[in-house]
Amino acid sequence: MTAKPAQAPRPDLLPLTEARRRVAADVATLVGALALFALLAALMAPFLPDDSYITFRYAGHLATGHGLRFNVGEPPVEGYSNFLWIALLAGAARLGMELEAAAVALGVLAGSLNVALLWWLLRRRGYSGLHLALPVGLLAMAAPLVLYAISGMETALFACLLLALVLMMDGLLARPTVWRGLALGAAGILAALARPEGVLALPVAAVCVLAFEWRRGPERRRALARALLAAGALFAVALVAYHAARIAYFNDVWPTPFLSKGVVDRSLVDAWIANLRQFFLRQSNYYAPAVYYYLALALPALAGVALAGRGRRSVEWTALALVAVYAAFYFNFVDWMPGMRYYAPLLGLLLVPFALLGPQLRGAAAGRRADAGYVLLGVTLGLVSLYALAVLRLDSQQLQAATQQSQVALGRWLRENVPADSTLAMSDVGATPYYSGLRTLDSNPESLTDATIAANGWSSDYFFTVDPDVVVFTAFSLTEPDFYGQHEALYSMPQFQAAYERIGVVRNDWYQDRSYWVFVRRGLAPPVEQMATFPPGISKR
Repeated sequence: MTAKPAQAPRPDLLPLTEARRRVAADVATLVGALALFALLAALMAPFLPDDSYITFRYAGHLATGHGLRFNVGEPPVEGYSNFLWIALLAGAARLGMELEAAAVALGVLAGSLNVALLWWLLRRRGYSGLHLALPVGLLAMAAPLVLYAISGMETALFACLLLALVLMMDGLLARPTVWRGLALGAAGILAALARPEGVLALPVAAVCVLAFEWRRGPERRRALARALLAAGALFAVALVAYHAARIAYFNDVWPTPFLSKGVVDRSLVDAWIANLRQFFLRQSNYYAPAVYYYLALALPALAGVALAGRGRRSVEWTALALVAVYAAFYFNFVDWMPGMRYYAPLLGLLLVPFALLGPQLRGAAAGRRADAGYVLLGVTLGLVSLYALAVLRLDSQQLQAATQQSQVALGRWLRENVPADSTLAMSDVGATPYYSGLRTLDSNPESLTDATIAANGWSSDYFFTVDPDVVVFTAFSLTEPDFYGQHEALYSMPQFQAAYERIGVVRNDWYQDRSYWVFVRRGLAPPVEQMATFPPGISKR
């Protein structure tokens, strides 16, 4: 038998075969990026900082029918800035999930969705192969995003919603309809509910649409106008209704974090100087400065849009505009968390204009030469990302150990050894109040969860009016009463000395000689056998 001659491939099937290969490669990019993100998240875990437990306390009370209260039985206080995240966690708790596990699971899900959204957006924008894999891979390795996806905080959710808004804008520009305008408005609403500053996202996107698309003919202008009006109307109606309900519920216009942490009665210059010091020299609590990592991604992104020019790149310019607006906004607030937590949600946005660089290099040079340069850039930034991950893991594990061995341990000890109807006064109102279950006075001079202190400032008279049973002072020494200035003044008052006795000092982070000094009302000190289980530090009994 003679073999049949090999048939030449049909020319009409070649484009289809190549398209399938390209889709398969792009899908493999997404799968690989998601697997990488999950692996890195597992390596960075556990990390639940003290602030996460404030959200857990609110979510737990909401889930059990007590409403948005920090203390059960007291008037509601808006001592949070992440309503949507609290609502999601409360829903998970109602389904029977533990809050800590639910927060980590939802955070990793949101972080993974962030990677998937960037992949989807860039593919719709025409990116494929290497030009798709590099930015998506860098987002999967983005150290701050990975860290805060497992932190129990809303950071990854907010990042996801900002990128979703840009994706909705891309769809609207492709075909401006009222329904797509409503989708854009819905994304803006969710961003505003996730974080207070999320309210800026939709207006910035709308201004960019008008700036970049308004000259493209009267018919397109009319279509864009209808879509944006639909988005704006939905956005305005929903937020007016939400804030009206919020004000009626809390009987107050401003959340307590705005009053205590806002820029009212503060020097912006002091915040700017503090941020510059933290960005480039040493972040709070001796964490490594992270601005170098952000700059490593920002500079190629700026180069990409500079080389592309204005052109028809409305989406990329909008993403960059959002980064610029939020970066300027956050520069007015000092954040002590490792890795510049406020800026972490901007990484996905930053990689949208970054993706322009690959095609622009290919247009300026021969294909292989341009791709080689792009690969070299990707390898360099990948190494920077891995180094940032290693540094953040050291910083976060240091903080995690301090939280577990001091605040968590003290909270569990108080639950077991202090009457359940006691009142606790403490500055760090995350893990210790959450695990103790005690009614808690947030005695921080910049109180987040006490409306009186947030609105009127610290007062020793108010402290004695509350009359707490247990008092915990944050100290910057293990052996000396080096407290906040207001607490030092309180500690030195004869009235305090007559009412309270110190039972022990809980060691927090030894490298800073930081601790918690624990006092109880005189005559209520636990017996020796209970003090034997007091957390590590110094015990008076």
